[in-house]
Amino acid sequence: MVFIRNLVGGLLAEMEDNIDHDRFKRLLHYSRRLAAFKNRAKLVEEAIDEVLAQDEDMNAMYLSDKLNNVPREIHDHEDLELLLESFSKQVEEIVNEAESIEANVQSTQEIVELILDSNRNALLTLDLKVSIATLGIGAGALVAGLFGMNLASHIEEHPYAFYVLSGASAGLALLVAMAGLRRLSKIRKVGLASNIPDRSPKAYLPLPLRKRNHAGWG
Repeated sequence: MVFIRNLVGGLLAEMEDNIDHDRFKRLLHYSRRLAAFKNRAKLVEEAIDEVLAQDEDMNAMYLSDKLNNVPREIHDHEDLELLLESFSKQVEEIVNEAESIEANVQSTQEIVELILDSNRNALLTLDLKVSIATLGIGAGALVAGLFGMNLASHIEEHPYAFYVLSGASAGLALLVAMAGLRRLSKIRKVGLASNIPDRSPKAYLPLPLRKRNHAGWG
């Protein structure tokens, strides 16, 4: 049990600094081993309890007296009972420690899964922001593409046409990007009470106060 506790504790300490695939895989492996060890310890505890409940079985464990044909009473097994009770308490402590380590491992697994989900959402958000920025640049490039065709529009003869169209393209790109980012920000703001309708009870007013206006009683 000491070996398993040190092994799991060292791994959990390593995962506080860095979480990678190999360590997470080792954590799952140790979790399975710990669960199997706890089940075996519980079986031992149940077996000891069953033996303690049977006087005949404890009396039959005195093999020396049985070999020498020494008669014993059915309830004459206090020494063995004390020994088994002490061993049962030790096994119970081992089971409790295994359950504590298993709960710690499970909580760590849940925290790791939350961290990985958060990082995954951050990467998806970054990808969406890049896509929105690309959409804005594409909207601005649309204006440049329209006026870049070999068609006479007589705007190219204006002395400030280049600056006006450049500013309009940049403004359109910025507007589309800001609108997309604002929409993304609204979608990301999700709370526990965001989808719950407001059902707060209205304030109760007595009947005479309901008929009263600003000028006095109605």
